[in-house]
Amino acid sequence: MNNSEPTEVDELPEIEPKRWQCCHCGGTGSDSYGDTCRHCDGLGNC
Repeated sequence: MNNSEPTEVDELPEIEPKRWQCCHCGGTGSDSYGDTCRHCDGLGNC
């Protein structure tokens, strides 16, 4: 089928960025005192 009209482009899947588990809090987001991990800002990954 040869169609000269433009067609909609399929949506591309979102690519998740690579993330690594925080080596300071172990991925919990908090330090040993229960405060927010200063290294990852409480996200648990870097």
